Amino acid sequence: MRGIMADKSKDEKLYSQKDIADRVGTSKSTVYRIIKELGLKNATKQSQTMLYDESVLKAVRKDFEARKLNQNSPAESVHSNDELIAQLKDDLQHEREQVANLTKLLDQSQKLQLNLQQQLKALKAPQKATTASENNSKANDEETTKDTEKAAKEPKKLKWWQKIFK
Repeated sequence: MRGIMADKSKDEKLYSQKDIADRVGTSKSTVYRIIKELGLKNATKQSQTMLYDESVLKAVRKDFEARKLNQNSPAESVHSNDELIAQLKDDLQHEREQVANLTKLLDQSQKLQLNLQQQLKALKAPQKATTASENNSKANDEETTKDTEKAAKEPKKLKWWQKIFK
């Protein structure tokens, strides 16, 4: 129902949200949002349409104009934009410093890891050589020991022909 204005009494006019929007110069949804934010109450309801009195119209107009002034103030807008740009530059510089620091730490970590791997290889290589030579010497010692023990335990065996001529 467009353009509903009803008389609450002979002196007071009532306005729908659409009427208020037309008078203020905005959309119906903006009027609805302002009424809701300000907590304004309707004067009456005619079928599905909420009707508001002159005080609501004035309050909506005042709030809308205040919002419009805040949005259109170029000096404040430029100042706030400059502050925002300065803050973003500071944040960007801080992020760059963090990235540089983390890159440096990562490089150091990789160098340390490589150094540790080289040290481990160096420690393992002599052990392998020592282990191989120790194994060979142990094997030779064991063979010699076995031969000596065999000779000591067993009496000297004579061959069959030595037994005959003995």
